[in-house]
Amino acid sequence: MSKYLRIGVSVVLLAIIAWRTNWTDVGAKFAQLNIGLWFAAVGVMVAALVASARRWQLFARELRFSQSLPQFCAYYFIGAYFNLLLPTSVGGDVMRVWYLNGDSGRKLAALASVFLERLNGLLVLFFVACFGILFTPVELPTWIHAAVWSVTGAALAGIIALPFLRSIDKLPEQRRRQLDTMLALMKHPRALASGTLISVFVQAMSVVCVWFLGMSIGLDVPVAYYCILAPMVGLLTLLPISVNGVGVREVGMIVFLAPLGVDEDSAKTLAFLWFAAGVIVSLLGGLVYLWGAQPRVQPDALTSEGADDDRPVAGNPDQGRAGQFKNAA
Repeated sequence: MSKYLRIGVSVVLLAIIAWRTNWTDVGAKFAQLNIGLWFAAVGVMVAALVASARRWQLFARELRFSQSLPQFCAYYFIGAYFNLLLPTSVGGDVMRVWYLNGDSGRKLAALASVFLERLNGLLVLFFVACFGILFTPVELPTWIHAAVWSVTGAALAGIIALPFLRSIDKLPEQRRRQLDTMLALMKHPRALASGTLISVFVQAMSVVCVWFLGMSIGLDVPVAYYCILAPMVGLLTLLPISVNGVGVREVGMIVFLAPLGVDEDSAKTLAFLWFAAGVIVSLLGGLVYLWGAQPRVQPDALTSEGADDDRPVAGNPDQGRAGQFKNAA
């Protein structure tokens, strides 16, 4: 979808939302806002971003990227900043790949690390939504059950199908190499286990963030239901039909909060507070970007086999310093 069409969709959705909004009620909710809880939500969001950077570092280290955690945090915050300007979170991920790659010439490896970091987080997100389905203490409509279980099933089917993509004859060689890198990295139990534990923390913080925001305007919503609300609305904002999920986020909040009796104006207020918290965190990334966090070449990112060798270290016994001495001999 073109940039102008996404902008158009966002404008149309916002116009419809504005037309259906009782601005007096919204103003009253903002007047009663617990600002302390809103700032707490911002802090939780920052903690989740730092944890996400650590998760990314774990996968990237398996591909011989040796940047420090502060550098990964800087790249992650810069990616969040560019998400404000680009559609969905894909634009920010492109920036993260660019920064991690630097001048190493290992773009495929950088892309694989970002892809797997995202994939790991998404899988845990789906299971958090399933947890919410099982433990929400109110009866939920059938369509919510269907939505959660269907997207979870589709995600698992996609993971199972990944190895079979390798056998597609028309798959370009570059994509084949990229897929090989991802599949090899997925066979590292320590990285997967550590990354998954961090993903549980990240998704829990995302739920807590929206829960704090809901409490800040006095919403009477069970905590377990936020395990459904935050993941499902977050997924909707990934659809490439608007700019940064604007309009889609508000519609998603209205749809998913309606079964609990939450009025549209409260749902829109919660969506705006969530977006505003995200903007504040993203602008922190803008400060990092302005301070000049630049990609740097990592000497051990290149092996004696050349910059295009994107396999994980553990997948090739001839890599690393010992392998270089052996090859030189």
